[in-house]
Amino acid sequence: MERHLNLPFANKAAADQLRPAAETAVRRYLERHGTTLHQTRYSEQPVEIHPVPGVTVTGRVDLIKRLDTNETSVVDFKSSERAQAENLTRDQLHLYVLGYRELTGQNADVVEVLNLDKAGRDTREMVDPEVMTDLSKRVTEAADSLRTNRLPRLDSWCSSCAGCDFAGICRSRES
Repeated sequence: MERHLNLPFANKAAADQLRPAAETAVRRYLERHGTTLHQTRYSEQPVEIHPVPGVTVTGRVDLIKRLDTNETSVVDFKSSERAQAENLTRDQLHLYVLGYRELTGQNADVVEVLNLDKAGRDTREMVDPEVMTDLSKRVTEAADSLRTNRLPRLDSWCSSCAGCDFAGICRSRES
């Protein structure tokens, strides 16, 4: 835990709370999945994805595992107090599938979210080619918007603003 738990933005009080929670989560994970650890191909694997020319997406895949079903699974660990929405996690995992393909030349079959909380729900789904096609299109559109400095504001504060990390740069919250 001392060597691998990384909490760069947590203050001391938060880190002191998170450390025992992380230890409990790791113990729980080992109880559930310890017998399949030998199937792990990569852990905390850095990947670079080049979905369109001139665009590089970097990330770190939590785990890539070959399952007893002979499937390759891209796994992300989350807590039930998720910092991001389910659809964003799905997109993230599908980008990691592209990263796995670039890393190895092979396709992953499954994306999984393993919940580290006791009451948390794990999810598992087959890699969805439609999600990957749509994701590539959205990454291309985002890259084009950045290249052309076409970053229009939304007309008014909305639910997108409420969940945006950069809303404070863009505008003041309306009452």
